[in-house]
Amino acid sequence: MNTYISRRNLMSLAASTVAAGPLLQVNAQNQIVMKIAAATINDVQHFWMKSFQAAIENRTGGRIKVELYPASQLGAIPRMVEGTAMGTIECFATASSFLTSLDPRFEVFDVPGVIHDTPHAVKAFQDPEMRKLIFSFGGNRGLESISVFMHSPQNLVSRKPIRTLADLNGQKIRVLSTPLQMEPIKKLGGAPVPMPLSEVMPALQNGAIDGFIAASTVFSALKFYDAAKYQTQLPQWPLIVVIACNKAWLTKLPADLRAIVQEEAAKSEAAANEFGVQDITRARDVWTQNGGQLVSLSTDEAATFSKVVNQTATEIINKNTAAKGVFETYANIARKYK
Repeated sequence: MNTYISRRNLMSLAASTVAAGPLLQVNAQNQIVMKIAAATINDVQHFWMKSFQAAIENRTGGRIKVELYPASQLGAIPRMVEGTAMGTIECFATASSFLTSLDPRFEVFDVPGVIHDTPHAVKAFQDPEMRKLIFSFGGNRGLESISVFMHSPQNLVSRKPIRTLADLNGQKIRVLSTPLQMEPIKKLGGAPVPMPLSEVMPALQNGAIDGFIAASTVFSALKFYDAAKYQTQLPQWPLIVVIACNKAWLTKLPADLRAIVQEEAAKSEAAANEFGVQDITRARDVWTQNGGQLVSLSTDEAATFSKVVNQTATEIINKNTAAKGVFETYANIARKYK
């Protein structure tokens, strides 16, 4: 059964939730409960969650109780998207790709070559115009984003080494559920398989997939070196994290608490970015220390990969009426900080 929610059904669900609105959950200690979910653990978005939790509980004097649920504890990614749209989950830390079912404009973050590294991302995502643009996504579908930052470069982990683009031929590669990953892999000869992260490990182990693309630090944090040893480094295809709240829940917070949530979400980015830079290096070391191998494409192969992926992504964005104009603004702002 396909575990991904259809865009039409999820949009309808989110729209009805906006109309009704979730209740503020209050525990026995009269604290407002804020659940934050994620698919990963021990990575930069989990670090952001912990930093934010400490800041919120300290600054509100315990008026908000932040509960963290990393490692898909509240379900696979589609269920967490659904829960955030409905308001059963107050906040979701996720790769932007997984929010395109609610708003296709989130797709612009999957175009490679726009954001080059963490220092570039820090400058671009601190731009007021950029933040205003990003935080408008999903607003009519039940979401309000409060933070955005780069996770890490996306790489490809495989059971057999991918040293050349020809090695991709016929390989079943798990990708994010966006045509901006699926179509380039097809053009490079692979067979893309959209799949939630929580299903990847058993799929690798039983041979249902041959490899998968994901944020590079996730490979080490979730110990994927136990299932596949080869990590091919891909050029300029970073994963962008969005912290999305249920909009109705955020709106119903007392004004002072809502301001604190938004302010501390932004402040937590600085610590997360510092951690993220170190984590990228640390994850490479952990990978090799546990028997994993780092594979690099040749200069020519990397250039061909970049050309195919960029051209394909641009063609897709240009056909997306909702995303085309937004992408031009996003790319122009990012270009200022190169």
